Amino acid sequence: MREFKSIMVPIDGSMHSEHALQQAVYIAKLSKATLNVLYVIDLNTAVSAFERMTLDAYIPGDIDAQGKKILDHAKEVVGDLPQTEYTLKIGDPAKMILTYSKESDADLIVMGSRGLGAIKQIIMGSVSQYLVTHAECPVLVVR
Repeated sequence: MREFKSIMVPIDGSMHSEHALQQAVYIAKLSKATLNVLYVIDLNTAVSAFERMTLDAYIPGDIDAQGKKILDHAKEVVGDLPQTEYTLKIGDPAKMILTYSKESDADLIVMGSRGLGAIKQIIMGSVSQYLVTHAECPVLVVR
């Protein structure tokens, strides 16, 4: 049986990601693991193509504030669980989650089955499917 010392949970503010966060907290408590909560700002969906060309690595305050608000809500859900880290990244969510899981030496990724996108809700979300296929550690997809 694999021991979990570092659990990563990517969140996006959806109900599915909140259920995944609750499951990750439960597993972290049982295994006394570090919990890494990650929110990725996807500028491709948050900002129009024209705005992306003019931003040049600048993140509009409202987008940054939205990410911080989602992480603040995650802190409320997690409560006083020791060894919990909260991270805000910018980039393609699937690739950023995969990269961060390697950087943080995650033993387990716990994530929601679907995110906020309407089209993605038809089948398992494209991000979760990408991670199930490419991650080096187990991925628990929570419905």
